[in-house]
Amino acid sequence: MARRSIALLAGSAGSQEAKIRRALARAGCSLKSVKPDEDFLRVVKRARPQLILLGAVSGTSGRSAVCRMLKSDAQARSIPLLALLDSRPTHAQWSQVGLADEVIAGTATDPEIALRLRSLLKLSRLSNETRRALKLIREHSRLDDLTGLATHGAFKERVEREFQRATRYRRPLSVLMADVDHFKHYNDHWGHPVGDRLLRLVGRMVAGVLRRVDFGARYGGDEFSVILPETSKPAAAVVADRIRSSIEKHPFPHRQSQPLGRVTISVGVATYPEDAGAADKLVEAADHFLYQAKADGRNQVQGSDLPLAAGRETAP
Repeated sequence: MARRSIALLAGSAGSQEAKIRRALARAGCSLKSVKPDEDFLRVVKRARPQLILLGAVSGTSGRSAVCRMLKSDAQARSIPLLALLDSRPTHAQWSQVGLADEVIAGTATDPEIALRLRSLLKLSRLSNETRRALKLIREHSRLDDLTGLATHGAFKERVEREFQRATRYRRPLSVLMADVDHFKHYNDHWGHPVGDRLLRLVGRMVAGVLRRVDFGARYGGDEFSVILPETSKPAAAVVADRIRSSIEKHPFPHRQSQPLGRVTISVGVATYPEDAGAADKLVEAADHFLYQAKADGRNQVQGSDLPLAAGRETAP
């Protein structure tokens, strides 16, 4: 069921209230009166109104204070604000509502009130639609078009948040850095479209191993990264080798042409607090172990204090 539109009335609308209620009702919007007190902003955020009407408020700076409060809040400032003035407003009253989006004086006729309200409600709907569209754009920009995993930028933001949580609660946090072995050879030999299909499938296989709380990303090129909250180094090594093993065994097209006779991946594992005391250093440590895995023959998992690198014995 669609959510019914609502407008909030802060303060007193006097003789204009009945006209406003009728006009809003015809536009499919109900009017709720609220007090413009210290809880007003919290009420606005909870109600999520399409329109805020500001009537008479006690105090010499009552209206101006409410206007400033609404327009200084990131969430509330996008809601159209309509100020209601007396039939013969003074200069002081006009100056108090300078931040309002629209003003209606007491001399306004019913048709004029209805037109102003319809315009502001339309503006509110367009603003909401724009915010939703921008949110989708932002979400899309955080996903890699090729693999469907998160982007490098999204990974950096997430690893910082997870690291802060891990340090606050003194819980382990592991990061994996993985790289497709000899991908340039595969890409150059079979072409970029075939190489893209390989990366897309590798991304799906990485995502298929992860829990809901884990976070997989395409770090760049043929490199992938994984954040494993609440995961010790031995447990992270198990996840890493599960990824490595699944890719090694998968029947990728043209796998026999690879130097190792199949498509493989190398993985570096780093864990807080053992390997690093900062988020960026944790990623650097995982990257260091990745390149150690590459140097030691590829198709393996490397990390500090791990047993014999997983997969090492399977590499020809």
